[in-house]
Amino acid sequence: MIIKSLHIANFRNFDHIQTDFSEHVNIFLGDNGQGKTNLLEAIYLLIDGESFRYTKYETLVKLDKSEGLIKSHLENEKLDYNLKLLFSGHKKEFTVNEKKSSHSNLNLPPAILFSPESLSIIKESSDERRSLADQLVIQSNRQGRRVIQDFKKALKTRNKILKDLAHEQIDREIGIETLASLNQIYLKLAAEVTILRLNALTDIQNDVEKALVQIHAGQNIKFDYKYIISDIDHKNSDLELVIKSLQNRMKELEKFELQSGVSLVGPQKHDVIFLYNGNDSRFYSSQGQQRSIILAFKMAQIVYHHRVHGFYPVLLLDDVLSELDLSKQESLISTLNQTKTQTFVTTTDVSLISKLSLSNTRVFNIKNGQIFS
Repeated sequence: MIIKSLHIANFRNFDHIQTDFSEHVNIFLGDNGQGKTNLLEAIYLLIDGESFRYTKYETLVKLDKSEGLIKSHLENEKLDYNLKLLFSGHKKEFTVNEKKSSHSNLNLPPAILFSPESLSIIKESSDERRSLADQLVIQSNRQGRRVIQDFKKALKTRNKILKDLAHEQIDREIGIETLASLNQIYLKLAAEVTILRLNALTDIQNDVEKALVQIHAGQNIKFDYKYIISDIDHKNSDLELVIKSLQNRMKELEKFELQSGVSLVGPQKHDVIFLYNGNDSRFYSSQGQQRSIILAFKMAQIVYHHRVHGFYPVLLLDDVLSELDLSKQESLISTLNQTKTQTFVTTTDVSLISKLSLSNTRVFNIKNGQIFS
Protein backbone atom coordinates (compact mmCIF):
# COMPACT_ATOMS: atom_id res chain seq x y z
CA MET A 1 0.00 0.00 0.00
CA ILE A 2 1.26 3.48 -0.87
CA ILE A 3 0.00 6.75 0.58
CA LYS A 4 0.41 9.24 -2.24
CA SER A 5 -0.75 12.44 -0.54
CA LEU A 6 -2.17 13.87 2.67
CA HIS A 7 -4.47 16.83 3.24
CA ILE A 8 -5.19 18.03 6.79
CA ALA A 9 -7.40 20.86 8.05
CA ASN A 10 -7.88 21.89 11.68
CA PHE A 11 -6.33 18.74 13.08
CA ARG A 12 -4.46 18.90 16.39
CA ASN A 13 -1.98 21.80 16.02
CA PHE A 14 -2.26 22.00 12.21
CA ASP A 15 -4.35 24.65 10.47
CA HIS A 16 -3.92 23.34 6.96
CA ILE A 17 -1.36 21.24 5.12
CA GLN A 18 -1.30 19.42 1.80
CA THR A 19 1.70 17.40 0.67
CA ASP A 20 2.81 14.46 -1.44
CA PHE A 21 4.94 11.61 -0.13
CA SER A 22 7.78 9.42 -1.30
CA GLU A 23 6.85 5.83 -1.98
CA HIS A 24 9.76 4.66 0.15
CA VAL A 25 10.88 6.71 3.18
CA ASN A 26 9.45 9.96 4.57
CA ILE A 27 11.19 11.62 7.50
CA PHE A 28 9.37 14.13 9.71
CA LEU A 29 12.18 16.13 11.31
CA GLY A 30 11.79 18.67 14.09
CA ASP A 31 11.99 19.49 17.77
CA ASN A 32 9.64 17.93 20.29
CA GLY A 33 6.13 19.35 20.47
CA GLN A 34 6.00 20.60 16.86
CA GLY A 35 3.44 18.10 15.49
CA LYS A 36 5.49 15.20 14.10
CA THR A 37 3.50 12.52 15.93
CA ASN A 38 0.25 14.29 14.98
CA LEU A 39 1.04 13.60 11.32
CA LEU A 40 1.53 9.90 12.03
CA GLU A 41 -1.73 9.92 13.98
CA ALA A 42 -3.56 11.43 11.00
CA ILE A 43 -2.27 8.66 8.72
CA TYR A 44 -3.13 5.98 11.27
CA LEU A 45 -6.63 7.40 11.83
CA LEU A 46 -7.37 7.41 8.14
CA ILE A 47 -6.26 3.79 7.65
CA ASP A 48 -7.37 2.23 10.93
CA GLY A 49 -10.33 4.38 11.94
CA GLU A 50 -9.07 4.82 15.50
CA SER A 51 -6.17 6.71 17.04
CA PHE A 52 -3.19 4.96 18.62
CA ARG A 53 -3.51 7.52 21.41
CA TYR A 54 -6.19 7.61 24.08
CA THR A 55 -8.38 10.41 22.77
CA LYS A 56 -11.86 11.69 22.02
CA TYR A 57 -12.87 13.01 18.61
CA GLU A 58 -13.52 16.52 19.91
CA THR A 59 -9.87 16.71 21.06
CA LEU A 60 -8.67 16.01 17.52
CA VAL A 61 -10.10 19.30 16.28
CA LYS A 62 -7.82 22.32 16.55
CA LEU A 63 -8.74 24.70 19.35
CA ASP A 64 -11.37 27.30 18.40
CA LYS A 65 -12.44 25.26 15.35
CA SER A 66 -15.68 23.33 14.97
CA GLU A 67 -14.57 20.45 12.75
CA GLY A 68 -11.46 18.77 11.40
CA LEU A 69 -10.61 16.98 8.18
CA ILE A 70 -8.10 14.36 7.02
CA LYS A 71 -7.94 13.33 3.36
CA SER A 72 -5.59 11.08 1.45
CA HIS A 73 -5.09 9.50 -1.94
CA LEU A 74 -3.59 6.03 -1.73
CA GLU A 75 -2.96 2.99 -3.88
CA ASN A 76 -3.40 -0.63 -2.84
CA GLU A 77 -3.16 -3.67 -5.12
CA LYS A 78 -3.29 -1.39 -8.19
CA LEU A 79 -6.53 0.25 -7.01
CA ASP A 80 -6.89 3.96 -6.17
CA TYR A 81 -8.67 5.14 -3.04
CA ASN A 82 -9.60 8.66 -2.01
CA LEU A 83 -10.23 8.52 1.73
CA LYS A 84 -11.78 11.30 3.80
CA LEU A 85 -12.40 11.49 7.52
CA LEU A 86 -14.48 14.40 8.81
CA PHE A 87 -14.91 14.77 12.56
CA SER A 88 -16.69 17.23 14.82
CA GLY A 89 -17.78 16.92 18.42
CA HIS A 90 -18.51 13.26 19.10
CA LYS A 91 -19.17 12.41 15.45
CA LYS A 92 -17.08 11.23 12.53
CA GLU A 93 -17.88 10.62 8.89
CA PHE A 94 -15.70 8.38 6.74
CA THR A 95 -15.96 8.27 2.95
CA VAL A 96 -14.19 6.23 0.29
CA ASN A 97 -14.23 7.71 -3.20
CA GLU A 98 -16.94 10.16 -2.04
CA LYS A 99 -19.22 7.39 -0.72
CA LYS A 100 -19.96 6.86 2.97
CA SER A 101 -18.29 3.74 4.25
CA SER A 102 -16.68 2.16 7.29
CA HIS A 103 -13.17 0.92 7.89
CA SER A 104 -14.44 -2.63 8.37
CA ASN A 105 -15.65 -2.60 4.73
CA LEU A 106 -12.43 -1.18 3.32
CA ASN A 107 -10.13 -4.20 3.78
CA LEU A 108 -6.96 -2.14 3.59
CA PRO A 109 -3.82 -3.51 5.23
CA PRO A 110 -3.25 -1.92 8.63
CA ALA A 111 -0.55 0.59 9.36
CA ILE A 112 2.15 -0.97 11.53
CA LEU A 113 3.05 1.42 14.33
CA PHE A 114 6.29 1.28 16.28
CA SER A 115 6.55 3.84 19.07
CA PRO A 116 8.50 4.23 22.33
CA GLU A 117 5.39 2.91 24.09
CA SER A 118 5.64 -0.27 22.00
CA LEU A 119 8.93 -1.10 23.68
CA SER A 120 7.22 -1.50 27.07
CA ILE A 121 4.52 -3.92 25.87
CA ILE A 122 6.11 -6.95 27.52
CA LYS A 123 6.27 -5.47 31.01
CA GLU A 124 2.95 -3.62 30.75
CA SER A 125 -0.50 -5.09 31.35
CA SER A 126 -1.86 -8.00 29.33
CA ASP A 127 -4.12 -5.51 27.49
CA GLU A 128 -1.13 -4.38 25.43
CA ARG A 129 -0.13 -7.92 24.44
CA ARG A 130 -3.70 -8.80 23.52
CA SER A 131 -3.84 -5.69 21.38
CA LEU A 132 -0.62 -6.74 19.65
CA ALA A 133 -2.14 -10.14 18.87
CA ASP A 134 -5.32 -8.52 17.53
CA GLN A 135 -3.29 -6.20 15.30
CA LEU A 136 -1.59 -9.26 13.89
CA VAL A 137 -4.96 -10.93 13.24
CA ILE A 138 -6.22 -7.89 11.36
CA GLN A 139 -2.99 -7.77 9.39
CA SER A 140 -2.97 -11.44 8.43
CA ASN A 141 -6.66 -12.23 7.97
CA ARG A 142 -9.00 -10.04 5.93
CA GLN A 143 -12.01 -11.22 7.94
CA GLY A 144 -10.19 -10.90 11.24
CA ARG A 145 -11.18 -7.28 11.81
CA ARG A 146 -14.87 -8.10 11.35
CA VAL A 147 -14.72 -11.07 13.74
CA ILE A 148 -12.97 -8.95 16.38
CA GLN A 149 -15.49 -6.13 15.93
CA ASP A 150 -18.42 -8.56 16.15
CA PHE A 151 -16.99 -9.99 19.35
CA LYS A 152 -16.57 -6.51 20.86
CA LYS A 153 -20.22 -5.74 20.06
CA ALA A 154 -21.34 -9.00 21.68
CA LEU A 155 -19.13 -8.27 24.70
CA LYS A 156 -20.61 -4.77 25.05
CA THR A 157 -24.15 -6.16 24.87
CA ARG A 158 -23.38 -8.94 27.36
CA ASN A 159 -21.78 -6.49 29.79
CA LYS A 160 -24.85 -4.26 29.56
CA ILE A 161 -27.16 -7.15 30.48
CA LEU A 162 -24.87 -8.24 33.34
CA LYS A 163 -24.68 -4.66 34.65
CA ASP A 164 -28.46 -4.25 34.52
CA LEU A 165 -28.89 -7.55 36.38
CA ALA A 166 -26.31 -6.61 39.02
CA HIS A 167 -28.03 -3.25 39.63
CA GLU A 168 -31.54 -4.74 39.41
CA GLN A 169 -32.46 -2.51 36.48
CA ILE A 170 -34.02 -5.38 34.54
CA ASP A 171 -36.41 -8.19 35.43
CA ARG A 172 -34.14 -11.00 36.61
CA GLU A 173 -35.92 -13.79 34.77
CA ILE A 174 -35.96 -11.87 31.49
CA GLY A 175 -32.33 -10.87 31.98
CA ILE A 176 -31.18 -14.44 32.64
CA GLU A 177 -33.06 -15.73 29.59
CA THR A 178 -31.60 -12.99 27.37
CA LEU A 179 -28.12 -13.71 28.71
CA ALA A 180 -28.47 -17.45 28.04
CA SER A 181 -29.55 -16.76 24.46
CA LEU A 182 -26.64 -14.36 23.88
CA ASN A 183 -24.08 -16.72 25.43
CA GLN A 184 -24.16 -19.08 22.43
CA ILE A 185 -23.24 -16.28 20.03
CA TYR A 186 -20.78 -14.80 22.50
CA LEU A 187 -18.91 -18.06 23.08
CA LYS A 188 -18.68 -18.79 19.36
CA LEU A 189 -17.18 -15.36 18.63
CA ALA A 190 -14.89 -15.58 21.66
CA ALA A 191 -13.52 -18.91 20.46
CA GLU A 192 -13.10 -17.62 16.89
CA VAL A 193 -11.09 -14.60 18.09
CA THR A 194 -8.93 -16.91 20.20
CA ILE A 195 -8.19 -19.27 17.30
CA LEU A 196 -7.43 -16.34 15.00
CA ARG A 197 -4.90 -15.06 17.52
CA LEU A 198 -3.33 -18.49 17.93
CA ASN A 199 -3.00 -19.02 14.18
CA ALA A 200 -1.51 -15.58 13.58
CA LEU A 201 1.00 -15.87 16.44
CA THR A 202 2.08 -19.32 15.28
CA ASP A 203 2.44 -18.14 11.68
CA ILE A 204 4.74 -15.26 12.63
CA GLN A 205 6.80 -17.16 15.22
CA ASN A 206 9.65 -18.13 12.87
CA ASP A 207 9.80 -14.62 11.42
CA VAL A 208 10.22 -13.16 14.91
CA GLU A 209 12.95 -15.64 15.75
CA LYS A 210 14.85 -14.83 12.55
CA ALA A 211 14.62 -11.12 13.34
CA LEU A 212 15.91 -11.75 16.87
CA VAL A 213 18.90 -13.62 15.49
CA GLN A 214 19.56 -10.72 13.12
CA ILE A 215 19.32 -8.16 15.93
CA HIS A 216 21.79 -10.14 18.04
CA ALA A 217 24.31 -10.65 15.23
CA GLY A 218 23.69 -14.33 14.63
CA GLN A 219 23.43 -15.54 18.22
CA ASN A 220 21.38 -18.70 18.71
CA ILE A 221 18.13 -17.32 20.16
CA LYS A 222 14.86 -19.21 20.45
CA PHE A 223 11.50 -17.46 20.44
CA ASP A 224 8.19 -19.00 21.44
CA TYR A 225 4.95 -17.96 23.11
CA LYS A 226 2.24 -19.18 25.44
CA TYR A 227 -1.44 -18.31 25.13
CA ILE A 228 -2.97 -18.31 28.59
CA ILE A 229 -6.65 -18.97 29.27
CA SER A 230 -7.47 -19.30 32.97
CA ASP A 231 -3.83 -20.05 33.88
CA ILE A 232 -3.55 -22.82 31.24
CA ASP A 233 -1.50 -22.64 28.03
CA HIS A 234 -3.78 -23.19 25.04
CA LYS A 235 -1.21 -22.63 22.30
CA ASN A 236 -1.96 -26.02 20.72
CA SER A 237 -5.73 -26.02 21.28
CA ASP A 238 -8.24 -26.31 18.46
CA LEU A 239 -11.63 -24.57 18.17
CA GLU A 240 -13.53 -27.36 19.91
CA LEU A 241 -11.19 -27.41 22.89
CA VAL A 242 -11.26 -23.62 23.22
CA ILE A 243 -15.07 -23.55 23.18
CA LYS A 244 -15.21 -26.30 25.81
CA SER A 245 -12.72 -24.44 28.01
CA LEU A 246 -14.69 -21.18 27.72
CA GLN A 247 -17.98 -22.95 28.45
CA ASN A 248 -16.59 -24.60 31.58
CA ARG A 249 -15.09 -21.34 32.77
CA MET A 250 -18.38 -19.50 32.20
CA LYS A 251 -20.20 -22.02 34.38
CA GLU A 252 -17.57 -21.64 37.11
CA LEU A 253 -17.81 -17.84 37.10
CA GLU A 254 -21.55 -17.45 36.46
CA LYS A 255 -22.25 -16.31 40.02
CA PHE A 256 -19.35 -13.84 40.03
CA GLU A 257 -20.33 -12.36 36.65
CA LEU A 258 -23.86 -11.73 37.88
CA GLN A 259 -22.52 -10.10 41.03
CA SER A 260 -19.85 -7.95 39.35
CA GLY A 261 -21.94 -6.98 36.33
CA VAL A 262 -19.12 -7.64 33.85
CA SER A 263 -17.96 -10.50 31.61
CA LEU A 264 -15.11 -12.42 33.23
CA VAL A 265 -14.73 -14.98 30.44
CA GLY A 266 -13.44 -14.41 26.92
CA PRO A 267 -10.42 -13.24 24.93
CA GLN A 268 -10.53 -9.86 26.71
CA LYS A 269 -9.18 -11.78 29.73
CA HIS A 270 -6.53 -13.89 27.98
CA ASP A 271 -2.80 -13.25 28.03
CA VAL A 272 0.08 -13.74 25.61
CA ILE A 273 3.46 -14.57 27.13
CA PHE A 274 6.58 -14.31 24.98
CA LEU A 275 9.35 -16.79 25.71
CA TYR A 276 12.96 -15.72 25.18
CA ASN A 277 15.18 -18.81 25.10
CA GLY A 278 12.41 -20.72 26.85
CA ASN A 279 11.91 -18.24 29.68
CA ASP A 280 9.01 -15.90 30.44
CA SER A 281 10.29 -12.59 29.11
CA ARG A 282 8.25 -10.60 31.63
CA PHE A 283 10.39 -11.84 34.50
CA TYR A 284 13.57 -13.37 33.11
CA SER A 285 14.57 -10.96 30.33
CA SER A 286 16.46 -7.72 30.72
CA GLN A 287 14.96 -4.49 29.46
CA GLY A 288 17.26 -4.71 26.45
CA GLN A 289 16.08 -8.23 25.66
CA GLN A 290 12.44 -7.18 26.05
CA ARG A 291 13.01 -4.35 23.59
CA SER A 292 14.69 -6.80 21.22
CA ILE A 293 11.59 -9.00 21.23
CA ILE A 294 9.23 -6.14 20.37
CA LEU A 295 11.62 -4.77 17.74
CA ALA A 296 11.88 -8.24 16.23
CA PHE A 297 8.09 -8.57 16.30
CA LYS A 298 7.64 -5.30 14.40
CA MET A 299 10.34 -6.24 11.88
CA ALA A 300 8.68 -9.64 11.45
CA GLN A 301 5.29 -8.01 10.83
CA ILE A 302 6.68 -6.29 7.74
CA VAL A 303 8.12 -9.51 6.31
CA TYR A 304 5.10 -11.57 7.35
CA HIS A 305 2.61 -9.26 5.69
CA HIS A 306 4.53 -9.41 2.42
CA ARG A 307 4.74 -13.20 2.66
CA VAL A 308 0.98 -13.54 3.27
CA HIS A 309 -0.38 -10.86 0.93
CA GLY A 310 2.40 -10.20 -1.57
CA PHE A 311 2.79 -6.50 -0.74
CA TYR A 312 4.11 -4.42 2.13
CA PRO A 313 2.08 -2.49 4.72
CA VAL A 314 2.75 1.11 5.69
CA LEU A 315 5.22 1.40 8.57
CA LEU A 316 5.05 4.24 11.11
CA LEU A 317 8.12 4.79 13.31
CA ASP A 318 7.42 7.38 15.99
CA ASP A 319 10.76 8.59 17.39
CA VAL A 320 11.64 4.99 18.13
CA LEU A 321 15.25 5.02 16.94
CA SER A 322 16.26 7.35 19.77
CA GLU A 323 15.02 4.68 22.19
CA LEU A 324 17.22 1.93 20.69
CA ASP A 325 20.91 1.31 21.17
CA LEU A 326 23.20 1.52 18.15
CA SER A 327 23.12 -2.19 17.25
CA LYS A 328 19.31 -2.27 17.29
CA GLN A 329 19.15 0.92 15.24
CA GLU A 330 21.38 -0.71 12.64
CA SER A 331 19.23 -3.86 12.55
CA LEU A 332 16.04 -1.88 11.97
CA ILE A 333 17.66 0.35 9.36
CA SER A 334 19.05 -2.74 7.61
CA THR A 335 15.52 -4.16 7.44
CA LEU A 336 14.22 -0.91 5.95
CA ASN A 337 17.05 -0.94 3.42
CA GLN A 338 16.05 -4.41 2.28
CA THR A 339 12.29 -3.92 1.97
CA LYS A 340 10.02 -1.80 -0.19
CA THR A 341 7.59 -0.81 2.52
CA GLN A 342 6.54 2.84 2.62
CA THR A 343 7.87 4.22 5.88
CA PHE A 344 7.11 7.36 7.88
CA VAL A 345 9.70 8.26 10.51
CA THR A 346 9.57 11.01 13.14
CA THR A 347 12.84 12.15 14.67
CA THR A 348 14.69 15.04 16.26
CA ASP A 349 18.01 13.56 15.03
CA VAL A 350 19.35 15.16 11.85
CA SER A 351 21.98 12.40 11.55
CA LEU A 352 19.22 9.86 10.91
CA ILE A 353 18.97 11.15 7.35
CA SER A 354 22.46 9.89 6.54
CA LYS A 355 21.87 6.57 8.37
CA LEU A 356 18.87 5.83 6.17
CA SER A 357 20.97 5.56 3.01
CA LEU A 358 17.99 4.99 0.78
CA SER A 359 17.01 6.35 -2.56
CA ASN A 360 13.63 7.99 -2.93
CA THR A 361 13.66 9.57 0.54
CA ARG A 362 11.86 12.81 1.40
CA VAL A 363 12.57 14.94 4.45
CA PHE A 364 9.90 17.22 5.91
CA ASN A 365 10.76 19.83 8.51
CA ILE A 366 7.97 20.27 11.05
CA LYS A 367 7.75 23.49 13.07
CA ASN A 368 4.82 24.98 14.99
CA GLY A 369 2.22 22.95 13.13
CA GLN A 370 3.67 23.74 9.70
CA ILE A 371 5.41 21.44 7.25
CA PHE A 372 8.34 22.38 5.03
CA SER A 373 9.85 20.03 2.45
